[in-house]
Amino acid sequence: MRAVCTLAAGAVLCALPLAAADTFPDVEYISGKAGLKDRVKGSLVVDAKEIRLNDKKERTILAIPIEQVLKATQSREREEGSFGRKMALGIFASKSEEYLRVETRTPDGAEVVIFKTKKQKSPEMAAKINFQVESAKKPPTP
Repeated sequence: MRAVCTLAAGAVLCALPLAAADTFPDVEYISGKAGLKDRVKGSLVVDAKEIRLNDKKERTILAIPIEQVLKATQSREREEGSFGRKMALGIFASKSEEYLRVETRTPDGAEVVIFKTKKQKSPEMAAKINFQVESAKKPPTP
C-alpha cells in the first residue's frame, strides 16, 4: 500500500503544470540591446528563465536571462501633436504611448531595453518581470 501511495503522490506531482510563461502580444522593441538596431514587433514572453521577444513566426529576436534583470518599470508618455494635427483633430490630436523599461546588468556592462506596449499592459508586464526577478533571488526550499 505504501508503494501505491508514493506512486500516486508522484503522479499527482507530475500532473501539476510547470510555471507557465506569460505572453504579451503586440509589443515593439524600441532600443537598448547591443547589436539590435531595428525596431521589431512581436510578442514578449516572460518566464522563470528569461524575457524573450518573439517575432510573428515565433522566432526569438532577443532574450534576456532573468538573472541579468535588475528591475522592470513602466511609463506613459503623452505627445501633444503637431500644430497641423491639432488644427485637424482638435482635442483628439494628442496621444499617449506606454513603455516598458527593463534594466539589465552583466559583468560586461549595463543596458536599459525599451519596449512599446499596448495601452494598460505595461504595469502588468513590469509586475510579472519583477516577480520573476525576485523569485530567482530566493534560495530553493528543501
